[in-house]
Amino acid sequence: MIKWLKPVRKCSDCQLNLGDRCAIFESPRDKWHHGRCSGYNNPELIKKFEEEQAKHPPKETKEKRKMVAKKRGTTEHRQGKAKTVRQSTH
Repeated sequence: MIKWLKPVRKCSDCQLNLGDRCAIFESPRDKWHHGRCSGYNNPELIKKFEEEQAKHPPKETKEKRKMVAKKRGTTEHRQGKAKTVRQSTH
């Protein structure tokens, strides 16, 4: 991803901020260049974005994989073995 296409700090509270990109604009940095972004929490643009998302719901298998990966991230990975501590030979 190109660095300047990522939302800027001012975009943090906007509902159109998807983290790595803006839901509407190609370059959010350019939108803030002259003071305030025209899409910042704009109800019309948010509604348009939600309608587009509703047309293309996420795939069930993809959501299932995400949930499994999220659960795995919270489990212990030592498989019941105690943590070994290396002793220095110096």
